[in-house]
Amino acid sequence: MNSGPGFGNLTYFLSAIGSQGPVLFVYLVAGYFSIIYMSRAKLPSMLTLIGVIILLATTFGVTAAQSYLLVNRTDATIPQLFQIITVVGGCMRAVGLGLFVAAIFVGRNHTPPGDRYLRE
Repeated sequence: MNSGPGFGNLTYFLSAIGSQGPVLFVYLVAGYFSIIYMSRAKLPSMLTLIGVIILLATTFGVTAAQSYLLVNRTDATIPQLFQIITVVGGCMRAVGLGLFVAAIFVGRNHTPPGDRYLRE
């Protein structure tokens, strides 16, 4: 049964995105809270929102690239292309998560703890 050009590509893409559902949900919740708390904590919220955008774009971009390669495979370079996509995707995820970590620590007070912490 031939469902037309691009149908296999779309099917794989939707299946792969569906398997990323819990992660995408967490990204969307993080983005929502970063927008809600923008007036309270501007810089951490902005870093979080940029991280969310990078992570969402990476998830959709890597999945789209992989689904395109799987459906339109024409030569033996598929393993190398998959490896490149995986490495680039991993680097982009590292940048997104790095922004999350930066958002946690940015704007923190750098004053050392008081004596009460040293006595305990």
